[in-house]
Amino acid sequence: MNLASLAQRLTRLEGRQGVGRITAICNLANHPPAVVAEAIRDWRAWAANGRVRGAGSTLILRAERLTAAEWSARYNPRPRSLS
Repeated sequence: MNLASLAQRLTRLEGRQGVGRITAICNLANHPPAVVAEAIRDWRAWAANGRVRGAGSTLILRAERLTAAEWSARYNPRPRSLS
């Protein structure tokens, strides 16, 4: 197998993935527009870090995962609101 055939194979595989063009964004983390624009520009690096996920042509921006204690500290729920 030579370099040209490997390049053709890679092109075919990437074409099947359907992630070359982003047509929709799901901003689960409620990021500001500047952060969303950065995620779109550099979505491959964000995906490698686990900050976004591609689902077909939709880019899903994830929120950070919080423990119960971190969530309580950040959002300060009212007493007995979760019971």
